[in-house]
Amino acid sequence: MRHIPYINIEICTGCEICVDVCPADVFEMSEIGKAVVINPDSCTGCLLCEENCPTDAIEIKLIE
Repeated sequence: MRHIPYINIEICTGCEICVDVCPADVFEMSEIGKAVVINPDSCTGCLLCEENCPTDAIEIKLIE
């Protein structure tokens, strides 16, 4: 089982909270000021990004 982070860029405000709270450096900010997933395989499923996103733009899915 692995955890895969998904970002809804339409509701992402670019606050950078996910970048700041992620212990595995899964996210970075894009040139348009939105968060993007750069290291999906590094996701540990800690859910800090999902829990701290003020717009609920992040969802962590569990895949077998």
